[in-house]
Amino acid sequence: MAIKVNSILQQKRLGYTLKSPRWAVAYKFPAHQATTEVLKINLQVGRTGVITPVAELKPVECGGVTIKHATLHNFDEIDRLGVKEKDRVLIERAGEVIPKIVKVVQSRGKKSFEIPKHCPTCNGKVIKEKEEEVAYRCINPSCPAQLERRFLHFGSRSAMDIEGMGKSVVAQLVKKRSVRDIAGFYRLNKRQLLTLELFKNKKAENLLGSIEKSKTRPFWRILFALGIRHVGEKAAQVLAARYPSIDKLMQVKKEQLQEIREIGPVMAESIEEFFNDQQTRRLIEGLKEIGLNMSEAAKKKRSQPLTGKTFVFTGELDKYTRLQAEDLIRDLGGRSSSSVSKDTDFVVAGENPGSKYERAKKLNVKIINEKEFKRVI
Repeated sequence: MAIKVNSILQQKRLGYTLKSPRWAVAYKFPAHQATTEVLKINLQVGRTGVITPVAELKPVECGGVTIKHATLHNFDEIDRLGVKEKDRVLIERAGEVIPKIVKVVQSRGKKSFEIPKHCPTCNGKVIKEKEEEVAYRCINPSCPAQLERRFLHFGSRSAMDIEGMGKSVVAQLVKKRSVRDIAGFYRLNKRQLLTLELFKNKKAENLLGSIEKSKTRPFWRILFALGIRHVGEKAAQVLAARYPSIDKLMQVKKEQLQEIREIGPVMAESIEEFFNDQQTRRLIEGLKEIGLNMSEAAKKKRSQPLTGKTFVFTGELDKYTRLQAEDLIRDLGGRSSSSVSKDTDFVVAGENPGSKYERAKKLNVKIINEKEFKRVI
């Protein structure tokens, strides 16, 4: 529930702090809670091999939603809660969204949960790589569960944006062993795709076209798509700006990486380990041969007329996706931001703009429509 001053004049007098208005305050209602039984504790394998325990619950209504599962995060959390299969537990929706187990209210289970020694998907060895970490990992790089999630990440909208490469398609390709690594997507042919469920000529051609189109994605997108642990979109952009080719980045030591303000010791070590791996190096050579954009220098040199300019997007654009528009801004030397401040140069307003539009008006930030944005770029 939000309570705010209604007068625009008084809002202006009260002003803003760095992160929030002084004329409004938000209250969260207490989280909805319910009691249910843990039927089973299942294990999920992530794209980096991390094993995550998930509680399968007897369905229960909580805050207008039927809850059937709740993540247990890691095995330390199971120990902390003392939860076992058959126990009755109190659950709540954290932030009114994510179901979590708060505590055990009635201990019925007789057997404590044991940390697995083998992967539930591929039966590969499970280890804890570092004592200070809580995560246990499957160390088999060919684990089907890891491959599926890795491939889904690679083709996702914020990575290589390969339209049509959804969960069902990826699962079938992994099961049929049509694709064994990321480079394998670029070797797929129409005949292979037509063996998949619900695939006809047009659908196969569209997917192959989308895969081919992804070769032109900017270098930072490829870095993000590779799935280096701890490296998100922003870090990938920083790395691509500092080391404009994959060859230069592969030679960098963690000590040099830590000199970059946005990169800490954990991320630096993860990057160095990733590029020192022989399997990674073989994959990158394969991607180079296929023709992916493995360098900023590979792009046509353009002037940078938007250097120092900050753009914020709100509402739906007609001619561009949000990601395409942000890429165009970066290509011309500018930067995009997710929030409006007095330092914002332009707010680009599409159809049905949100609260950023109102904030831009209050801060007297220049607001332009899509037609004007097109002229700017």
